[in-house]
Amino acid sequence: MTSKKSLTYQELINNAIRKLVIIITLAISALILIVVGVQQYSQTVHEARGQMMSLYFSNIDDVPGFIQWSNQNNRHTKQNTVIRVKTKKSSITAASDRAGQQIMTTSASKKFINQHKFSIFPGQHIVYVQKFGFFLFYQKKDNDTTYQLWTSLSRLMNSLILLLILISIIVFVTLGFGTWWAQRLAEKLSAPTIDLVNETRSTTKDPDFDQPKLTVPTSPQEIKELGDAFNELLDTQNKRLQRERDFVSNASHELRTPIAAVRGNLNLIKRHGDKHPEVIPESLGYIDEESLRMQHLIENLLHLSRADRAELVLEKIDLSEITNSIGQQYKKTIAKELNLDIQPDLHILGNVDALKQVIVALLDNANKYSPNNTSIKLSLKQNGSKIDLSVADQGIGIPDDQKQLIFQRFYRVDTSHSTEIKGSGLGLSIVSQLVKLNNGLIKVLDNQPHGSIFKIEFDTDK
Repeated sequence: MTSKKSLTYQELINNAIRKLVIIITLAISALILIVVGVQQYSQTVHEARGQMMSLYFSNIDDVPGFIQWSNQNNRHTKQNTVIRVKTKKSSITAASDRAGQQIMTTSASKKFINQHKFSIFPGQHIVYVQKFGFFLFYQKKDNDTTYQLWTSLSRLMNSLILLLILISIIVFVTLGFGTWWAQRLAEKLSAPTIDLVNETRSTTKDPDFDQPKLTVPTSPQEIKELGDAFNELLDTQNKRLQRERDFVSNASHELRTPIAAVRGNLNLIKRHGDKHPEVIPESLGYIDEESLRMQHLIENLLHLSRADRAELVLEKIDLSEITNSIGQQYKKTIAKELNLDIQPDLHILGNVDALKQVIVALLDNANKYSPNNTSIKLSLKQNGSKIDLSVADQGIGIPDDQKQLIFQRFYRVDTSHSTEIKGSGLGLSIVSQLVKLNNGLIKVLDNQPHGSIFKIEFDTDK
């Protein structure tokens, strides 16, 4: 079973405009036909009724009187008419053509009178006379005299037929012109869309490389908005690809150093271990230290990878209790002074495990980058509709132009001395990602007189 081929944008526009042209043309034609038909029919009815009333009030009782009346009243008629006056003694019949010329009682008029007649619409005056066509029929009685009048509708029918022929010609001409015009208009309207589609197809040929922005038309507005939205998507994709390339490059660089150190010390043991056994403990110490560094790096990479794909289950939690518990436990593990300023009973929607990891990572970062004789402050306070969690240290601080860069993967401040303080440069990247997953916002402020404050804002959950 073959699927139905979908229509192109140009074909849809073309078909819609063509249908619209046909409907409008037929509607106008039908309206003209009805208006002209009703007008001519009303005029014929008016003439026929006028003749009937004139005949009724003429008191005709003989042939001379009938002839005199007929000559006076039929000269202005525009329709073929047949008039019959019946009394008990006789019957007089006359027919006139459109020019008002009288045709006295003849075999033709007798044939007309004798033809079978039947009403088209019951209760109306329209009758059909076999072999003669459609007529308006009126009849009145005055004592023993019966007046009958048939007015032909042939003029009306001929006008309608001629009008139908003219309308048919107009419809065909309009349809031909409308089809051509619709085709031109459809091409013009669909051209920006077709150009956009062709450019989009070219971008999918090399999905692993940066894609150039699409050429966005200024009109129509919908296509412009579509192009702008697609360019935003391309920009996001390009940034993601660049981050992935940087990630792979930085990960390779970070892993290369400990691997080189491990291999160097292994080669040292192979070459000199037998003759100089004293180098073995020192080399094994280096190998242990660098392997532990690789372990931490790989663990952080796994954490970051999970954070990128994670969708955390958020629930109402007591952030005050969690923060205080972590602070009390962390105090016991460091030599520096850790001051706690925790406002009780502050609740948010969050994930307990992720937030514990965030708080510990910020405390580790503060402990790592601040001097031994300084203190660290962990605080939690409500600020209007927000809840602020902050970790302040008294380290060297972070320059303003690097405050947003520190959340990038593998980025470390003061890179010339980065090897003095061991780290993978992934900790704050993981923190930033986990904060986002908990619907929070993290930023870095300057601590006075020196140092940094890592501040996270959460919405309250009352």
